[in-house]
Amino acid sequence: MKKLLLLLTSLLITHLSISQNALNFDGVNDLVQTSYTGVRGTANRTFEAWIYLQFTPSGNSCIMDYGLSTVAARNTFLVNSNRAIAFIAGGTNTNITSSTNVVPLNTWSHVAFVKNGGTGYLYVNGIQVGTGNLSGVNTGTGGSNLKIGNRVSGGNIPFRGVIDEVRVWDVARTQTEIASAMNIEFCSAPSSLKAYYRLNQGTAGGTNTTSTTVIDDAGTNNGTLSGFSLSGTSSNWVSGATISPVAINSTIPVSACGSYTMPNGTVVSATGTYFDTISSSVSCDSLDAYVISITTYTIQNVISDSGCVTYTTPMGKTITTTGTYYDTLGSSAGCDSLIQYDITISGAVDDSVYRVGSRITSFDTWASHQWIRCDSNNLPIPGATNRFIDVTQVGDYAVVVTRGNCMDTSECINFNPASLNENLSNSFSVYPNPANEIITIMNSENKIINDITIFDVSGKLVDNQKVVNSTSSSISITTLENGVYFMNIQTVEGAATIKFVKN
Repeated sequence: MKKLLLLLTSLLITHLSISQNALNFDGVNDLVQTSYTGVRGTANRTFEAWIYLQFTPSGNSCIMDYGLSTVAARNTFLVNSNRAIAFIAGGTNTNITSSTNVVPLNTWSHVAFVKNGGTGYLYVNGIQVGTGNLSGVNTGTGGSNLKIGNRVSGGNIPFRGVIDEVRVWDVARTQTEIASAMNIEFCSAPSSLKAYYRLNQGTAGGTNTTSTTVIDDAGTNNGTLSGFSLSGTSSNWVSGATISPVAINSTIPVSACGSYTMPNGTVVSATGTYFDTISSSVSCDSLDAYVISITTYTIQNVISDSGCVTYTTPMGKTITTTGTYYDTLGSSAGCDSLIQYDITISGAVDDSVYRVGSRITSFDTWASHQWIRCDSNNLPIPGATNRFIDVTQVGDYAVVVTRGNCMDTSECINFNPASLNENLSNSFSVYPNPANEIITIMNSENKIINDITIFDVSGKLVDNQKVVNSTSSSISITTLENGVYFMNIQTVEGAATIKFVKN
């Protein structure tokens, strides 16, 4: 039995289920050859299996078979291209087929065939889906022993899909008997169950190159794998049908914080009942049931706050970007509690400003602004909360820039209308004009340039460059679109505006 844990919602041991292993057949050459000779002659018989189809068969697809490739002497149990199940012995009154589409795709289905005297019956999930005359069936001695996944010699109809829980009985099982036992794994095989292949060997989806034998849990007629790649999710051992376990060895309560690691290494992170397989010396494995209660981390407190460039929690965690963060508090009970911080980082504000004529403008485009008078004890100017201020009175002006918890104040700008020189444009020239990439400012009177700004014809600021104690400068205009622009050159003595063209 595969050591696979399955989370269950019921604690009733009699109804617990686990997923077991099965064999995936590739539909090419995968086959299990057993040493079981099969029920012979005209005797009653019952075949059972769980099958899983991912694709509609392109033709007949054999689940199991034994006997001779002669009229009325083989026992081919199959699913066909109409997704019907059938029994074929070959001859008159030896074949029956169910109605179509009785085997769905992508789900496990229990299929069964019964020969009771001269009549045959077909069942899917315990429901009869076909019947017919099988009075001609007579399986002689010799031929092939039981095969799983292909028919006896004389033809080739390999199975494509997954097969699990193969059973062969030497009695005609009733519909009630089939339905009541199809979901139960037998620990001790009933006397009439002559061949029983749980197909629980190997590791589902693992590398199983040494796991080439299937065990007959009703006797000693084991089978040998042929053609399987025994690696990956096809042509290999895979997870099987979900059926009832047969024995619970012990029930173990577990309390854990966050997660619990089972003895086999599986990590459990949700409360529930889980199972671990205990290998047994007899033909049936038993299970340990772990009733696990998971306690998750608890949020002790939630703090919403903001920071300018960084935010530091009381426990020393430094936060630099907006988001949700946690400080862990140890707990003597084994489960930590958390303090949750919902932090908004505003980012540093830009407190620089520039002046063009009588207008002073802040470079920060989306912070809150409050203009103040530096020469009046930094008193706020009523209503001056725009990004810019148009100054009409002599004085020193600055702006307080606020973004979230970030606040800074610009340098004080002195404004005196009498100092504005409207004729400074005669002191400057630019070349080339028109220009393509670089434009150079010539300063005939060697005035000290403090600031250079460029506006488009609509008055929109498109570029600004600080200049430190320079009388000339070269500016890249490669990012500007072609058109007409105005360059404002700011000096301590006033400003000059020059028109230029970008080609």
